[in-house]
Amino acid sequence: MPEVSVFCPRCGRAVEPDAENAPLAEAAPLSRNALLGAIAYIAFVPALIFLVVPVLKDVRFLRFHSLQALLFALATLIAGGAMRLLFVVLAFFPFLGFLLAWLIGGLVALAVGFMWIVVVVKAGLGDAYELPVVGALAARWANRQ
Repeated sequence: MPEVSVFCPRCGRAVEPDAENAPLAEAAPLSRNALLGAIAYIAFVPALIFLVVPVLKDVRFLRFHSLQALLFALATLIAGGAMRLLFVVLAFFPFLGFLLAWLIGGLVALAVGFMWIVVVVKAGLGDAYELPVVGALAARWANRQ
């Protein structure tokens, strides 16, 4: 039977997912863990608290989202520094360089804002959505503990 099947094609019974190969998502939508996973992305302080409090750091879903939130904040700071450096370099060119720097900065800001909204919504829905680079690293660290 294909992995995407929700119901058996013969009898129509619901198919239970394999417990061993289950994805990272441990939280049901609108549960306490899903809400706390979304709160982890609000700022770095809740994410740090979730990684320190003994009851919460044992929940793999919260540990993953807290680590991903911290790594996402770090990646955003690095991107901001790179954009500032790019702005300085492009500002040396007359009119077009300054305009190009503002356009690239705006696109990066929109991309970061969009990714932040996506991870907050996905965490609130109980999904363990991995961002391209930092998500894999956060998943590896979350599984290690």
